[in-house]
Amino acid sequence: MRSTSLFSLTLLSTVVLVYYLVGSRYRWAVLLVASYGFYGAYKPSYLLILAATTAVNYFAAVAMGRRSLKAKRRKFLWFALAIDLGSLALFKYADFLFGSLRGILPQESFLSDSPLLHLIMPLGISFYTLQTIGYILDVYHGRTAPERHGGVFAVYVSFFPIVLSGPIERARHLLPQLRSEHRIALSYENVSRGVKLIIMGLFYKLVVADRAAIYVNAVFGNAEKHSGLTFLAAAVFFSFQLYCDFAGYSSVAIGSARLLGIDILPNFNRPYFAASIKDFWRRWHISLSTWLRDYVFLPTAYALSRFLKKERYLSIRVDRIIYVGAIFLTFFLCGLWHGPSWTFIAWGCLHGLYLAVENLLRVKSKRTLLKIGITYVLVLVSWIFFRSSSVGEACAVLRKILTEPGSLFIPQGPDVVAPIYAGLAILIVLAMEAKQEFFPGRFSFFNNRREFVRVLSYVAVVVLILVMGVFDGGQFIYSQF
Repeated sequence: MRSTSLFSLTLLSTVVLVYYLVGSRYRWAVLLVASYGFYGAYKPSYLLILAATTAVNYFAAVAMGRRSLKAKRRKFLWFALAIDLGSLALFKYADFLFGSLRGILPQESFLSDSPLLHLIMPLGISFYTLQTIGYILDVYHGRTAPERHGGVFAVYVSFFPIVLSGPIERARHLLPQLRSEHRIALSYENVSRGVKLIIMGLFYKLVVADRAAIYVNAVFGNAEKHSGLTFLAAAVFFSFQLYCDFAGYSSVAIGSARLLGIDILPNFNRPYFAASIKDFWRRWHISLSTWLRDYVFLPTAYALSRFLKKERYLSIRVDRIIYVGAIFLTFFLCGLWHGPSWTFIAWGCLHGLYLAVENLLRVKSKRTLLKIGITYVLVLVSWIFFRSSSVGEACAVLRKILTEPGSLFIPQGPDVVAPIYAGLAILIVLAMEAKQEFFPGRFSFFNNRREFVRVLSYVAVVVLILVMGVFDGGQFIYSQF
């Protein structure tokens, strides 16, 4: 299901209307019905998994809240983590693991007809699982109090704007906004801001991402037929397809929540203007990168610091060893989180390598056009692994780019306009973001003091969506992860 579909937009309009008609005491119920209805519309049976995950984490957190000693709370923590990670492993990674094992086990092994093969992964399980894991760890460490209202907690886990693809929210930020004491009235500011975010999100998705996808799919779908120059163009298009697809979703999600007076944390901040890989991860998928920092990197670094007692090992400072070890584990898991594929793992490890080298070389994020260009090229190389069907195909694509430039592929028939429209849309995005990045105080169309200029600017974006948008381009990419 697409969040740009007529069903989604109709649901949002209905929810906003009902949400402000009922009293604040019952708004959680409106959001819960809407969230379960939205999620269940894809496949009703997966509501059972969502509800079970919610119940386990709710009761585990409440139980921990009744015990002051960490030793007594720990068994509830491990129980919740086992359920969270176990369900994620079963539905997302069982097929990948068994498929890999079948390559080394006899053909007639028990894996040949295992009922665990070919399970369909529930939409959003990667996102709401990280959200519940973050919550249960925060409760265990005393960073947040357990939510005792079961309905409010159920909304926190399933909140329909973010349940499929994030942003991954923190309990201490979202939960207070869902409680009855958070009284928010319908306001022009919220509606205006929400609608603007949705419009820009639809532009990023329908005009940029889905137009670029036509060319990218044509090239990577027939990789053996294309040369290096074509792959370079497709890789650049894919970098903006992925960015605008996910940033577009995040903008729609944040805008939808804003219509309800609920603030969702930002997820992107012009990542292709980063001056280092570290800077890139401060700007790309911010909710995931900060989650990995807080719940994987920092605990791993702390554990290594307790284990490594010397100041140097093999003449290398221990703090460098700790950083490299923690960053590689973090980005290995980041790659694995994106999907059960060696290409995602290679992508994650490549970013771990980038960050390790930056740390060892003490690379600074001081902004220059050269550093921005180098960072983009490094990210572009990693996206080739992300998009390819295998690590071997990714290496072959890179080899062709470097040694076999050839000629540029031009689509025929109605698809000939796709790269033209996508190229124009990408230039528009770059112009808007360059202005925000380098000249934030200069003239602005979308934040102009004159209302006429602001309205006309968004009308122009709507016209571009209607003229250049692809309205049958499929669901958002990150809903598959």
